Amino acid sequence: MDKLVHARMFLQRIKRRLKPSRRPLTGNIPTRINIGCGYDKRPGYLNLDSDPACKPDVLVRDHDLYFLPRGHFDEVTAKDVLEHIPHAFMMNALFDWAWLLKPGGKLFVQTSWIYGIIDLMRKEGTFEYIHNWRVCLFGNQVHSGDFHLNGFTEETLRVYLAAAGLAHDGFQFQDGWLISTWAKKVEDWQYLYDMPDYRQFLAEAYELFLGKTPDENLFRMYRRTPAGSKARYHQLRAIVGSDERLFKLGNQLEAAG
Repeated sequence: MDKLVHARMFLQRIKRRLKPSRRPLTGNIPTRINIGCGYDKRPGYLNLDSDPACKPDVLVRDHDLYFLPRGHFDEVTAKDVLEHIPHAFMMNALFDWAWLLKPGGKLFVQTSWIYGIIDLMRKEGTFEYIHNWRVCLFGNQVHSGDFHLNGFTEETLRVYLAAAGLAHDGFQFQDGWLISTWAKKVEDWQYLYDMPDYRQFLAEAYELFLGKTPDENLFRMYRRTPAGSKARYHQLRAIVGSDERLFKLGNQLEAAG
C-alpha cells in the first residue's frame, strides 16, 4: 500500500477521534453554558469550543449546536465570540444561543465595539498607536481562529439581539473597545418549529417576522420541512435572521426611539 493511502487512512482515524457525538447529551447537564470557552473553562458550566487543543467539555464541529437540549439553559455566556463569526452566519449563532435558553433565561455577550476602536485611533493619531490597535479590529491573525470577521455598535447589536427574541438590559463598555450586555429571552417560537401543517407554519412565520403573506410561488419553491426536524429549525432560523427581517425590525426600533 503506497504512502498516500497510508496518509489518508491516518487522517481519517484522527478525524474520527476528533469528531464530536451528534447524539443528544444525557445525564446531569449543567444549566449554564460557556460558548467558545477557549482556555477559560468555568466550573458549573458546560464549556464548548471548536478547538480540540483547549479540551472543552464538548467539542463543536461546523458551529452546529443542534444536538444540545433546547430550552434547557438558564444562562448562555458568549465572551469574545461574535467577532469571530462571519457576518453571513452571525444571526444563526444568536438564534442558536437564544434557542438553548429557557424562557426568561439570559445571554451574556461581549464583543468588539467598532466606534470605540475608531475613536481611540483618532484620539492618539500616531502611526504606531493606530498600527497596534488594528488588532482589535481584525484580530491577531496568529492562527485560523484568531481573525475578527465582524464588529458591532450599540445600534446593530440591539437589532440583532431583538431579532433573536432577546431584550438587552443596557450596554456596558470596557477598555475603550469592548461592548457587552445581558439579554433576556422574551420570545419563544417553539410552536412554529412544532407546527404540523407546513403551509400554516410558513404563513404564520411570514406574517410574524416579515409582516406579509407568502405567495403561492414560495409554497412551491420552499422545501416542505417536517415539524420538529433539523430542516424545519434551519428554515425558521433563516426567516428570523433574514436581511428583510433585520431591516424591518431596525426601522421599528429606530421609530420607537
